[in-house]
Amino acid sequence: MSLLHWVWLGLAVQPGSPLTDRILERFPDPEEFFLAGKSGIDEVGKVSDSDELRIRATTLDMAKKALERAEDYGAKVLSRNSELFPRRLLEIENCPSVLYVLGDESCLNNLPAIAVVGTRRMTEYGRKMTEIIAGGLGAAGAVVVSGMAEGVDSAAHKACLAAGGKTVAVQGCGICNTYPSENLELKELIAANGAVISEFAPDAEPQSSFFLIRNRIVSGLSLGVCVVEAAARSGTSVTARLAESQGRQVFAVPADVCRSTSKGTLRLLKEGALPVGSAEDILGEYAADYGEYIDLSKIAKLGLPKVETEPEPKEPPAVTKKPLPDGVSKKAAALYALVDATPRFADELSVNAGLSAAESAAALTELEIYGLIRSVPGRRFVIA
Repeated sequence: MSLLHWVWLGLAVQPGSPLTDRILERFPDPEEFFLAGKSGIDEVGKVSDSDELRIRATTLDMAKKALERAEDYGAKVLSRNSELFPRRLLEIENCPSVLYVLGDESCLNNLPAIAVVGTRRMTEYGRKMTEIIAGGLGAAGAVVVSGMAEGVDSAAHKACLAAGGKTVAVQGCGICNTYPSENLELKELIAANGAVISEFAPDAEPQSSFFLIRNRIVSGLSLGVCVVEAAARSGTSVTARLAESQGRQVFAVPADVCRSTSKGTLRLLKEGALPVGSAEDILGEYAADYGEYIDLSKIAKLGLPKVETEPEPKEPPAVTKKPLPDGVSKKAAALYALVDATPRFADELSVNAGLSAAESAAALTELEIYGLIRSVPGRRFVIA
């Protein structure tokens, strides 16, 4: 089977589409499908006009350029029939026809892999738990899989690398691009200590739909998926749903149920996700089958922060608010009444004040101009 024709199929059919599986069921060799032309499309069954147009518009020359582009960038191209193609991915629906891999493709097979995912708007608690879990997983010998997005994903990769572990990043863009762009150095570190992978054309720009499409690969590569923080509706929750449908175990980190970033994890726990607070909690589920790869004793040597089960009560910080000057709007005043010394997300303030997102943004800007509040990392606000 020609690698070039596998690359052609990956370009000719929208990534994540069930059409790929239907084509390969009828034509196990993509070259046969390519040569069959219009009659091959008819044999596959019902194909939408847009899908047929895409297939017929994709040429071998386009596939050749994509293959050369990836190889010039230093990436390997693995087709479904390659011995190095991740075997766990072959178990899932809508498996990619090809993967572009930057780094060590051997970490995609054999080793126990756990996905650690979560919100882009990570809290300090979320950061701490991500470091505890992803760092512990990496130290013990598991591969940490995530999506290299800002927030929990990036923190998971970094914690695993800091612990000397291997990590895999699944990109929502082509392998030759980096998203977010500020993660270029992190991408290079991951490729040197694991792998960066993508199913999209090498130069494909990131699109919002691509991140949802790639989530099935994040969960499909993994034995289980650990959700650290997630909103009720989020890409992270989609990943958890995909994990369940793929027969993967879902883990969730309990957190403050009053926060919007905990709504998703709370729902997962209600629906049967296993509550976890450490890498040991997760790896205990796989020790019997992967004992030769896992060494829990290495986690203790890391000196990771411990979660206080009964923290000492502390006096809340003194809140001294400046008086409202003349001219402040009623909407801004309503928001100001909700801001204190604890960082609050803009959407949290907006909901509690009964304002729309646009009204809230304008009011927050007004309060900042008056010097009454200030923003802190994560688009959160405290009194000035």
